[in-house]
Amino acid sequence: MRIVPLVERPDLVEQVSAWGFAEWGHLNPGQTLEERTVRIRGKMNVDRVPIAFVALDEEDRIAGTASLIFDDLEGDPRNPWLASVFVPPEHRKKGIASALVRTVEDAARRLGYSRLYLFTSSAPTLYAGLGWRALEQRDYRGEHIQVMDKSL
Repeated sequence: MRIVPLVERPDLVEQVSAWGFAEWGHLNPGQTLEERTVRIRGKMNVDRVPIAFVALDEEDRIAGTASLIFDDLEGDPRNPWLASVFVPPEHRKKGIASALVRTVEDAARRLGYSRLYLFTSSAPTLYAGLGWRALEQRDYRGEHIQVMDKSL
């Protein structure tokens, strides 16, 4: 497996968009798949936030994605954020999510950030195991989430 910035694999934009829309579309009411795709294309950077990454398997097929973005919780002044970590079920339990998280952490560090934030409703144990600290729980757009941070 290897992880590369999405800008190196523009052919995967639609897949990254579809995964994100299916997984988190309910958190962005009114957003269409086409609008999400435009947003994902805006993450095709390597030297500035936002940056999307993709994990590729041994046959160069997409096996996961994660992003470094500036804002993830509307109205929250903290930044930047680890966001949109997704590994499809057939690729889970192989260390891909952990590798994606480390890649985003490294990118944030490289860009001069000393702290990174995330929120999750489904994987606080994964992040805690990677050194993330629980900050608060709250309801966000109908979902119970855990906000976490990590010193880089």
